[in-house]
Amino acid sequence: MNTEKMIFIVLIIIIFLGYLIILPMLKYKGIRKNNEKHSKFIDELNIGDKVVLSSGILGTLKEKDDEGYSIEISKGIMMKVLPSSIIGRS
Repeated sequence: MNTEKMIFIVLIIIIFLGYLIILPMLKYKGIRKNNEKHSKFIDELNIGDKVVLSSGILGTLKEKDDEGYSIEISKGIMMKVLPSSIIGRS
């Protein structure tokens, strides 16, 4: 083999390894950033805030505790949800 072919093969291997190592790290960084953003959002929620659940249900936050959050979806109808299911404010 001549040196040009060897250089080409080495470059291909370096690029392939870069995709195997660097790309997953970048994806993980993005996921971690989104998780931190959602945790901050959940921590900033106050009793009485109107929220949207991942299922599309709208409600009012009534109680926060260790087991989950209580959402009032209609007068007198309470629903216990996990913090991860709250995706935004309405």
